[in-house]
Amino acid sequence: MKKNLLTLLLIAMVVNLFLPSTSFALSGNEPTYTYWMQSGKQKYVKKSFGKWQNKGSVFHGPGTMTKNYTTKTSFSIGPGVQIPYTKINLSVSLGSEKSISTTARRSIPKGKKGQFQIRNEYRYYKVKMVQWISIDGRRVKTGKEKTITVTKKAALESRITLKGKNK
Repeated sequence: MKKNLLTLLLIAMVVNLFLPSTSFALSGNEPTYTYWMQSGKQKYVKKSFGKWQNKGSVFHGPGTMTKNYTTKTSFSIGPGVQIPYTKINLSVSLGSEKSISTTARRSIPKGKKGQFQIRNEYRYYKVKMVQWISIDGRRVKTGKEKTITVTKKAALESRITLKGKNK
Protein backbone atom coordinates (compact mmCIF):
# COMPACT_ATOMS: atom_id res chain seq x y z
CA MET A 1 0.00 0.00 0.00
CA LYS A 2 2.79 2.41 0.90
CA LYS A 3 4.62 1.47 -2.29
CA ASN A 4 1.53 2.21 -4.44
CA LEU A 5 0.98 5.56 -2.70
CA LEU A 6 4.65 6.50 -3.17
CA THR A 7 4.54 5.53 -6.86
CA LEU A 8 1.36 7.55 -7.40
CA LEU A 9 2.92 10.57 -5.68
CA LEU A 10 6.07 10.26 -7.82
CA ILE A 11 4.02 10.06 -11.05
CA ALA A 12 2.03 13.16 -10.01
CA MET A 13 5.27 15.10 -9.41
CA VAL A 14 6.75 14.11 -12.80
CA VAL A 15 3.52 15.01 -14.62
CA ASN A 16 3.47 18.37 -12.81
CA LEU A 17 7.02 19.12 -14.02
CA PHE A 18 6.21 18.55 -17.70
CA LEU A 19 2.80 20.20 -17.90
CA PRO A 20 2.71 23.98 -18.50
CA SER A 21 1.81 26.03 -15.50
CA THR A 22 -1.42 28.02 -15.54
CA SER A 23 -0.16 30.33 -12.81
CA PHE A 24 -0.10 34.05 -13.60
CA ALA A 25 2.56 34.80 -11.00
CA LEU A 26 5.51 36.90 -12.17
CA SER A 27 8.55 34.87 -13.05
CA GLY A 28 11.09 37.60 -12.29
CA ASN A 29 12.20 37.63 -15.94
CA GLU A 30 10.01 40.52 -17.10
CA PRO A 31 11.92 43.38 -18.77
CA THR A 32 12.60 46.64 -16.94
CA TYR A 33 11.66 49.83 -18.77
CA THR A 34 10.71 53.46 -18.20
CA TYR A 35 7.97 55.42 -19.89
CA TRP A 36 6.30 58.84 -19.71
CA MET A 37 2.58 59.40 -19.05
CA GLN A 38 0.53 62.59 -19.21
CA SER A 39 -0.40 63.95 -15.80
CA GLY A 40 -3.49 66.14 -15.66
CA LYS A 41 -5.09 68.07 -18.48
CA GLN A 42 -3.30 69.89 -21.27
CA LYS A 43 -3.19 73.68 -20.91
CA TYR A 44 -3.92 75.89 -23.93
CA VAL A 45 -1.11 78.39 -24.57
CA LYS A 46 -1.66 80.15 -27.92
CA LYS A 47 -2.48 79.77 -31.58
CA SER A 48 -0.60 80.77 -34.72
CA PHE A 49 -1.08 80.60 -38.47
CA GLY A 50 1.03 79.23 -41.30
CA LYS A 51 1.76 81.05 -44.58
CA TRP A 52 -0.93 81.54 -47.19
CA GLN A 53 -0.65 78.92 -49.96
CA ASN A 54 -2.22 79.06 -53.42
CA LYS A 55 -4.42 76.05 -54.20
CA GLY A 56 -5.86 75.31 -57.60
CA SER A 57 -5.95 77.40 -60.73
CA VAL A 58 -6.73 81.09 -61.18
CA PHE A 59 -10.38 81.97 -61.90
CA HIS A 60 -10.98 84.69 -64.52
CA GLY A 61 -13.96 87.00 -63.83
CA PRO A 62 -16.76 87.80 -64.12
CA GLY A 63 -18.42 85.12 -62.03
CA THR A 64 -18.60 83.57 -58.59
CA MET A 65 -15.71 81.42 -57.42
CA THR A 66 -16.44 78.69 -54.86
CA LYS A 67 -13.74 76.32 -53.61
CA ASN A 68 -13.68 73.52 -51.05
CA TYR A 69 -10.51 72.07 -49.57
CA THR A 70 -10.12 69.06 -47.26
CA THR A 71 -6.97 67.67 -45.70
CA LYS A 72 -6.08 65.19 -42.98
CA THR A 73 -4.29 66.12 -39.83
CA SER A 74 -2.71 63.76 -37.38
CA PHE A 75 -1.56 63.95 -33.81
CA SER A 76 0.97 61.52 -32.44
CA ILE A 77 3.15 60.99 -29.45
CA GLY A 78 5.95 58.52 -29.89
CA PRO A 79 7.88 56.65 -29.07
CA GLY A 80 5.87 56.46 -25.89
CA VAL A 81 7.38 53.27 -24.54
CA GLN A 82 10.80 51.82 -25.22
CA ILE A 83 11.52 48.33 -24.00
CA PRO A 84 15.16 47.29 -24.39
CA TYR A 85 15.40 43.52 -24.21
CA THR A 86 18.67 41.86 -25.23
CA LYS A 87 18.48 42.31 -29.03
CA ILE A 88 14.97 43.78 -29.25
CA ASN A 89 14.11 47.47 -28.92
CA LEU A 90 10.34 47.81 -29.04
CA SER A 91 8.78 51.27 -29.45
CA VAL A 92 5.10 52.12 -29.22
CA SER A 93 3.54 55.30 -30.66
CA LEU A 94 0.09 56.66 -29.94
CA GLY A 95 -1.93 59.01 -32.10
CA SER A 96 -5.09 59.91 -33.96
CA GLU A 97 -6.09 61.30 -37.35
CA LYS A 98 -8.97 63.53 -38.45
CA SER A 99 -10.10 65.45 -41.53
CA ILE A 100 -10.44 69.23 -41.59
CA SER A 101 -12.01 71.26 -44.38
CA THR A 102 -12.74 74.81 -45.45
CA THR A 103 -14.88 76.55 -48.07
CA ALA A 104 -14.54 79.99 -49.64
CA ARG A 105 -16.90 81.85 -51.99
CA ARG A 106 -16.41 85.22 -53.65
CA SER A 107 -17.75 87.19 -56.59
CA ILE A 108 -15.01 87.97 -59.12
CA PRO A 109 -15.69 91.14 -61.17
CA LYS A 110 -14.98 91.49 -64.88
CA GLY A 111 -11.31 92.15 -65.60
CA LYS A 112 -10.09 90.55 -62.33
CA LYS A 113 -8.66 87.16 -61.38
CA GLY A 114 -9.45 85.16 -58.26
CA GLN A 115 -6.98 82.88 -56.47
CA PHE A 116 -8.04 80.39 -53.76
CA GLN A 117 -5.65 80.33 -50.78
CA ILE A 118 -5.46 78.40 -47.51
CA ARG A 119 -3.39 78.53 -44.35
CA ASN A 120 -3.14 76.21 -41.35
CA GLU A 121 -4.12 77.17 -37.83
CA TYR A 122 -1.88 75.69 -35.14
CA ARG A 123 -2.72 75.46 -31.44
CA TYR A 124 -0.06 75.05 -28.77
CA TYR A 125 -0.58 73.24 -25.48
CA LYS A 126 1.60 72.66 -22.40
CA VAL A 127 1.44 69.08 -21.12
CA LYS A 128 2.92 67.83 -17.85
CA MET A 129 4.57 64.40 -18.18
CA VAL A 130 5.51 62.05 -15.32
CA GLN A 131 8.04 59.22 -15.69
CA TRP A 132 7.15 55.70 -14.58
CA ILE A 133 9.29 52.58 -14.31
CA SER A 134 8.21 48.98 -14.64
CA ILE A 135 10.30 46.40 -12.82
CA ASP A 136 9.17 42.77 -12.98
CA GLY A 137 5.65 43.90 -13.81
CA ARG A 138 5.35 46.39 -10.93
CA ARG A 139 4.90 50.04 -11.99
CA VAL A 140 5.94 53.00 -9.84
CA LYS A 141 6.63 56.70 -10.42
CA THR A 142 10.32 57.66 -10.61
CA GLY A 143 9.74 61.20 -9.38
CA LYS A 144 10.93 62.78 -12.65
CA GLU A 145 8.62 65.29 -14.34
CA LYS A 146 8.85 67.45 -17.43
CA THR A 147 6.61 69.86 -19.29
CA ILE A 148 6.44 69.61 -23.06
CA THR A 149 4.79 71.77 -25.71
CA VAL A 150 2.47 69.96 -28.10
CA THR A 151 1.56 71.55 -31.44
CA LYS A 152 -1.68 70.53 -33.14
CA LYS A 153 -2.86 71.53 -36.61
CA ALA A 154 -6.36 72.43 -35.54
CA ALA A 155 -8.09 74.11 -38.48
CA LEU A 156 -7.79 75.65 -41.93
CA GLU A 157 -8.49 79.22 -42.96
CA SER A 158 -9.31 80.09 -46.56
CA ARG A 159 -9.80 83.13 -48.73
CA ILE A 160 -10.09 84.13 -52.36
CA THR A 161 -7.81 87.00 -53.29
CA LEU A 162 -8.32 89.34 -56.23
CA LYS A 163 -5.45 89.93 -58.63
CA GLY A 164 -4.94 92.59 -61.32
CA LYS A 165 -6.45 92.82 -64.79
CA ASN A 166 -6.91 89.87 -67.15
CA LYS A 167 -4.53 89.81 -70.13
